[in-house]
Amino acid sequence: MKAQTTKLYNWAITKAESRRSPFWISLLFFLEIALFLPLDAVLMFFCLQNRKKIPLYITLTVLASTLSGLMGYLIGHFLWDLAGPYIVPNLISEITFDKFSLQFQHYESWAVFFGALLPFPLKVLTLSAGVFHLGIVPFMSYFFVARLLRFSLIGGAMMIWGDKVKAFLDRHFHKVILAIGAKMALAFGLLWLVAK
Repeated sequence: MKAQTTKLYNWAITKAESRRSPFWISLLFFLEIALFLPLDAVLMFFCLQNRKKIPLYITLTVLASTLSGLMGYLIGHFLWDLAGPYIVPNLISEITFDKFSLQFQHYESWAVFFGALLPFPLKVLTLSAGVFHLGIVPFMSYFFVARLLRFSLIGGAMMIWGDKVKAFLDRHFHKVILAIGAKMALAFGLLWLVAK
């Protein structure tokens, strides 16, 4: 496992230091709806490798992530009629789905804002907003503002504490990846248990 994370680390360094780093970070965040990578860590890593580009990276990640969120919303909005009859009885109970639906529709914009600001699974948030037919303009507005705040905080932290973070990552990159993977597996496991 350590050899694999070392390869990932070296790949990330190569991409972050290349002249095409803005392209790579934009692509990763645009594909956020389909990836299971911890993209906050990717943003941190790119910021650490080239601190002069932090404002550019923040701008690109916010725009790309917002487009990814829009894709998730549209998928949920237009494909639920096809997928819903399979998902509700098989993956999530009808009672849980109805309860989640009521809560989501009650809090609407605040649910989107805090879901996009906090480390909540993007796929669940954006697909749910589409499934429950939240207004697309409020969804996009709150999602954009939350992503801007989140990624600005990450970029700002890298400007201030970048040297300490970089030294830590250089020494413990594989442990960080293992911890993130374990956290994601636990989160998905808990979501599945709650859904049942």
